[in-house]
Amino acid sequence: MKTFPQYPLRKIFQLDGLWDFKFLDDIEIENIDPFLHEFDNIMCVPGAFDCSPDYYCKRGVAIYRTEFNIDADCKNSLLKSGGIGLRGRFWIDNREIGFTNLPYSGIEFAGGHLSAGKHEFYAAIDNRMDPDKMKLFLPAYDFYAFGGFYRSIELHILPDNFYIDRIQVRTADYKKGKVGITFLFKGNVPAEEKVLLRFNTEKDFRQIDLSIIQGRAQIEMSVPDFQLWSVNKPALHTLEVKTVNDYIIESFGIREIKTGNRILLLNGEPVYLKGFNRHESHPGFGPAIPEQLLIEDLQNLKAMNCNFVRGCHYPQDQRFLDLCDRTGLLVWEESLGWGNTAEQMADPEFISLQEQQTRFMVRNSINHPSIIIWAFLNEFHSQTGEGRDICKKLVTTIKKEDSSRLVTFACNHTGDDTCFDLVDIISYNTYPGWISNDNIREPVDEIAPDRDKIIKYFRSCIPAEKPILISEMGCCGVYGEHDRAYAQWTEDFQAEYLAEVIKRIFDSAEICGLTIWQLNDAKSYLRKGANIRCKPFALNLAGVFDQYRRPKLAVKVVQTLFRNK
Repeated sequence: MKTFPQYPLRKIFQLDGLWDFKFLDDIEIENIDPFLHEFDNIMCVPGAFDCSPDYYCKRGVAIYRTEFNIDADCKNSLLKSGGIGLRGRFWIDNREIGFTNLPYSGIEFAGGHLSAGKHEFYAAIDNRMDPDKMKLFLPAYDFYAFGGFYRSIELHILPDNFYIDRIQVRTADYKKGKVGITFLFKGNVPAEEKVLLRFNTEKDFRQIDLSIIQGRAQIEMSVPDFQLWSVNKPALHTLEVKTVNDYIIESFGIREIKTGNRILLLNGEPVYLKGFNRHESHPGFGPAIPEQLLIEDLQNLKAMNCNFVRGCHYPQDQRFLDLCDRTGLLVWEESLGWGNTAEQMADPEFISLQEQQTRFMVRNSINHPSIIIWAFLNEFHSQTGEGRDICKKLVTTIKKEDSSRLVTFACNHTGDDTCFDLVDIISYNTYPGWISNDNIREPVDEIAPDRDKIIKYFRSCIPAEKPILISEMGCCGVYGEHDRAYAQWTEDFQAEYLAEVIKRIFDSAEICGLTIWQLNDAKSYLRKGANIRCKPFALNLAGVFDQYRRPKLAVKVVQTLFRNK
């Protein structure tokens, strides 16, 4: 599946496929020399090596190698990786070109000069969770830290002097079809440049004179014969831009997301969010989800009458976001974090990495009209001074890159949070009657009182017009387990619980949306990391589909109750 942006003039080497492979479980990635080891296996890229039978759930360093041939010398090249886990080093021939410790983030590295002929590409990937070296993915996170290439990797042969990095398209006036266009160039960029530009609703290119400052130029234009992007009619546009030596095609949609008096407005019309949290996880593929499975997840969401999905808890696959654009599914995208403590958030390296990955997330996903919410740091300790400090920094990071979308975070400090004045939406996670210290009453009887208590707290300290969104609520049910008394952990219990959740949340005029936890069961920490007693089989079993996407009883419940809201 070819994602946007596209570069029609460039020679691009798609490096996906079968690579030579070697697993080393007792070596530091910083000290590794990939040229000294004999490769004794093969591995698929993209793919999680710790999902394969030979290396199942093993942690260590994996070395990869592949080859490619180029026809002619090139002055500049660029490596683009859609995301790896957890840390990686990369070499072309005998030159190291980059290092990343940003799991799931789309990254790129300068590949430099390449001569005509055969070349070797090497990668070393470390999936160990050493808290001193891997700051962003910690052992207690409630989802599994896979190892390998999560997404595609490719090498671009670049024009000699300068090249088009991205074209960012933001809606300036959705009623008039006016967009703000930001041109981003890299290399030896001139101060002035003539470009050819064409929207998909135009037959001919038009010439535009750009004044470029520090690699950036900005203009506003109206899209001829434009159509709005919406949930029911997700009309997409493309923008083609040509320079003398480069050519880019970007996809975008014209739409506006705003908040009103306790509600969300899409193109000026109220929209109530109904959806699920979704992990990129599968027993056989890990986070390297094949396209057919991406479409299956989308179809399952649509069949349940959802209009919204929260991509938890990391930057999302661009293929999935393209599909959400095409199918009219609204998206919350967030950077990687989970339950981070004051001590972790006081670490300067942690702060720097959070700002870096969040900035990359926004830049990589900026043109997706489906994304209406940017977020970060799921369930961080937002009641602390350290939490407030990093929250300010991340809100600023996002707003500097993109002020056209809403910003929030998923909060579980629903009685002592100190950060929600900094963001656009109050979003909270709660599990009344499920994750609870008091199990005297029936679990379903806890849902309405919990809702009222939390809303009362937030309304006492946050402006009354700010919308409130349920970012997580749900419970576990084991696929195939049933009980006449609806015992906990059965499908029957989960269906009953979610029915009450949906009814009580839909009853409240204070709430602008519900995001159920979660779409499908997903692998979590294995044997250690946190409270293993609550993770049978090393799985988070709160999905309404199991990890193989087989439906549980709750699917029909959600489908029915979501239909009329």
